[in-house]
Amino acid sequence: MGAREALLLAAVAGILLSALAGSARIMPLRAAARKHRRADHRAVKAEDLSKARR
Repeated sequence: MGAREALLLAAVAGILLSALAGSARIMPLRAAARKHRRADHRAVKAEDLSKARR
């Protein structure tokens, strides 16, 4: 394997590792955002129900 092929392989491996690390960081953030969005939705729904009962 020549120097060019080794450099290309290293570049591709670096891109894949960066993408994997980025995905691993984003997944918990998305899960937390989803959790908070659902809680907010439930709070608004409960508030609307309490207003309707008045």
